[in-house]
Amino acid sequence: MSELHSIPEAIEAIRQGEIIIVVDDEDRENEGD
Repeated sequence: MSELHSIPEAIEAIRQGEIIIVVDDEDRENEGD
């Protein structure tokens, strides 16, 4: 993964029809949930 975005940016991406991936905190299992 090259970069992380804020929640407002993710919401805007969804509004524009983009797909997002949500991941756990880096200090945890680091799995996409």
